[in-house]
Amino acid sequence: MRIKDLTTTVVDSNITSLRGWVDNVRDHGGLTFIDLRDFESTIQLVFDKESSIEVNVKSEYYIEISGIFKKRNSELINKKTLLGEFEIAVNEITVVNPSKSLPFQIEDGIETDETIRLKYRYLDLRRNEMKHNIVARSKTFKSIRTIMNKLDILEIDTPTLIKSTPEGAKDFLVPSRKSPGSFYALPQSPQMYKQLFMMSGFPNYYQIAKCYRDEDSRKDRQPEFTQLDLEFSNGNPELVKKNVEIIVKHIFDEAFDIKITTPFKTISYQESIKLYGTDKPDLRIASTISDSTEIFENTEIKFIKENLSNNGKVLSLHTSELLTRKELDRLDQLVKEMGSNGLGWFKCTDNELTGPLVKFLKEEEINSILSKGSGVTIFQSGDLLEISKYMDVLRRDIFKGEATEAASFLWVEDFPYFENEGGVLQPSHHPFTAPKDSELFKEAPDEAIALHYDLVLNGVELGSGSQRINTPEIQKLVLEKWGLSNEEIDTRFGWFIEALSYGTPQHAGFAIGIDRLVAEILKQPSIRDVIPFPKTQSGMDPLTEAPSSINESELSDYNLRYISDEKQ
Repeated sequence: MRIKDLTTTVVDSNITSLRGWVDNVRDHGGLTFIDLRDFESTIQLVFDKESSIEVNVKSEYYIEISGIFKKRNSELINKKTLLGEFEIAVNEITVVNPSKSLPFQIEDGIETDETIRLKYRYLDLRRNEMKHNIVARSKTFKSIRTIMNKLDILEIDTPTLIKSTPEGAKDFLVPSRKSPGSFYALPQSPQMYKQLFMMSGFPNYYQIAKCYRDEDSRKDRQPEFTQLDLEFSNGNPELVKKNVEIIVKHIFDEAFDIKITTPFKTISYQESIKLYGTDKPDLRIASTISDSTEIFENTEIKFIKENLSNNGKVLSLHTSELLTRKELDRLDQLVKEMGSNGLGWFKCTDNELTGPLVKFLKEEEINSILSKGSGVTIFQSGDLLEISKYMDVLRRDIFKGEATEAASFLWVEDFPYFENEGGVLQPSHHPFTAPKDSELFKEAPDEAIALHYDLVLNGVELGSGSQRINTPEIQKLVLEKWGLSNEEIDTRFGWFIEALSYGTPQHAGFAIGIDRLVAEILKQPSIRDVIPFPKTQSGMDPLTEAPSSINESELSDYNLRYISDEKQ
């Protein structure tokens, strides 16, 4: 019997074999009270000290009781719990399993070091707020499968021991015992396999997939994570976006009872950077970034003049709030920690401009800044993409009060195909994305636009998708532009390019990070709070102490050995 089943129990009836954890014990003179807790509910137990029952239990003891189901006196009813108007007068108690002293209390809002919580995750998961998160995750999986069945999308699984192929992060490698010196990789995503299903003639595909990336963990990243992968034959960005909106709307409604409006707004990558300083803006904040370069075209401010001579820009934000010097100093430190030289600012009160740089301004510059109205204008000067990052952080910090609890979705599209990283072209999404204009891509790849689209919720990227390359010629050209030699292309991707050579239809797809989605809906500070057994930021598992060393005799079975890191 579960505690919640007692809601249909007749008062004064006998209860037998009810089990649960001791939530707390309260000694009130002649009576002892225990709150008994199972996964869903709690109920109060009452022990009369004059009886022969010996109450020798502590928090988290797992017990079994029998007794009489009673109604509490009206003045003692607890309206905050499901069974708060009832209690059980215990006539028999059995300790099924005692508990050691707890490393932390099983209660919500505890201020315990996260590493300790992860080390004892099985106890952490007993807390109501953690149970709520994991149940919400389960409901998300259930709602995904419900809507996929309605849309007649096939659930197909893909292998997790695959060939190592680059997808933007390092692979986790698995040695093969039967093939000495050879390795499998754990998939960073099911990308190429889901494309193979489209090549095979399947109309569509979805999978709730485990993915692995050997990279530094952050609050929104884990070495092992779960995502919803989709693919559509004869698909294009419009088809994928339409289906993703249907799926997301259903998840919000069925799993979280939240109504959202579709279709979602769409903007270009260039517009997103220009207005918000980022490709994942929070549209709940209405204030946008201004390009103030023209104001300073003839400036005498030395560092701005130098930046403009190097094709730099001046970006600004204006707030009607008169920020204090302490607040401005905090913002200055914030951007300095990101690599900025510091915060530029002007304060306007009673049509008078003040600030450390006012003495260097020309009259027309002063008038232009004053025209923004009372308040504070802050700015950054330099390379556009570099200072955009600072302006994004400043915008979200200064105007965070504008953000409501509403869910604000956004599609961002028309990304540059390549990003130039230290003189090396890197695909901004992945190398299987189709260019918007194949001829332009062939002639000027650094100017090409990708058929790539991101879904953003409240400033968090939920997922990415693209139309895929479906010809071997363009696929090989992308890999060449990426800097791979013909030999490397053949060794690492030859099998995939071969598969593209047999009448591959146009196809497109998407992937949503389920951990990130649930964390954002539940307003959790980290995806670790919605994953049952996550790793720390350093990729460690405090519970099992993984990763761990392997005995050398076991390594030899895999033709591996340790190499000393000492200098020879």
